Amino acid sequence: MKKKILFILALVFFMVPKTSHAVSQELEEKIIAIDTNKQKESLARARKHLNDKGVSQKKREKLEKLIDKNEKTIQRIEKLQEIFKDNIRIRNQIRPHLQNRDTYFSVDIGKSITNEKISELFLDVCKEDDYFFYGQYGSARIDTTYNPAKSVGDKTYIEKANFDVRYRVDIDMEYSTTNFVKNWVAENIDPSYTEYAKVKAIHDFIVKKNFYNKGDRNEESGGVSIYHPASIIFGNGGVCNAYATLFDLMAKQAGLKTRFLTGKSLKNGEDHMWNMVKVMGGWYHIDTTWDDPIINFSDRDIENIEDFVIYDYFLKSDAEIKKSRTINENKTRPQAPTNFPTSPKNTKIEEIDGKYYVR
Repeated sequence: MKKKILFILALVFFMVPKTSHAVSQELEEKIIAIDTNKQKESLARARKHLNDKGVSQKKREKLEKLIDKNEKTIQRIEKLQEIFKDNIRIRNQIRPHLQNRDTYFSVDIGKSITNEKISELFLDVCKEDDYFFYGQYGSARIDTTYNPAKSVGDKTYIEKANFDVRYRVDIDMEYSTTNFVKNWVAENIDPSYTEYAKVKAIHDFIVKKNFYNKGDRNEESGGVSIYHPASIIFGNGGVCNAYATLFDLMAKQAGLKTRFLTGKSLKNGEDHMWNMVKVMGGWYHIDTTWDDPIINFSDRDIENIEDFVIYDYFLKSDAEIKKSRTINENKTRPQAPTNFPTSPKNTKIEEIDGKYYVR
């Protein structure tokens, strides 16, 4: 019985984070699920065991220290449970507003909390959907109303948080984008295509369709955010966010599994985004942005310049992709141990009868 009690107490202690900051939502749920009443019962049995005649003074002292330590742990668990339940309550209020693309909304807070923590909870919800975070969400301003009567010391009691959210595009443009993707995939991706053929068709369409465009001071391109896939379909082109989010939309519509990756270019240190895609059971990197190079060709005009496409970053391994950029790693990222066995040939410019063509 003693060994079992000690094991239960040690297990609980191991699960408890030292602080409530930077705790994942998954761990929050696990902490909330801990039945502290059962742990208290174990502590009560352990305390009762202290009075057993067969327990030596040395063992009694050791067990008493362990009980005291775990009583403090139980108290910390219950405090964390209150904090985490409030975190979930606040996120649950924010989530439907973002799903509805509400621009202005308020959320009941009703606790002592920092503005930084409210911002963190807001971003938690934004990041639950990678496509939303990287493609649709633009920025947010958060103002709070507080109650001085309930504030104690440096802890401010916040009644409400008021959100002013900017999205990349409005809901109508979002629908237009998804409808375009659905129609394009239906018309261009036959269900009999291999996963490789689907990826190549989508890759080639995006590269040929888009022109890399850093936009103006308002980060707009043809009236559409350069970070949103609509800038490729309906605007004048976009940046890597647009390439990667459009690839994600089209690939998933075609039944493929994808992931977003971010990092920094080793060439200039700029932030960058690309995708991973699963093909024939393996995961590979694919970067439609860098497969759409800027062409410097001053000799003569090229008749079909929009058809230029390369495959330098098409279905590559971790080792290969890391030659050109860093990767912001996380524990859920799939590994890509090898390049895909085959790769299409890069297009090139040829002169035919005095004119230049992409071949």
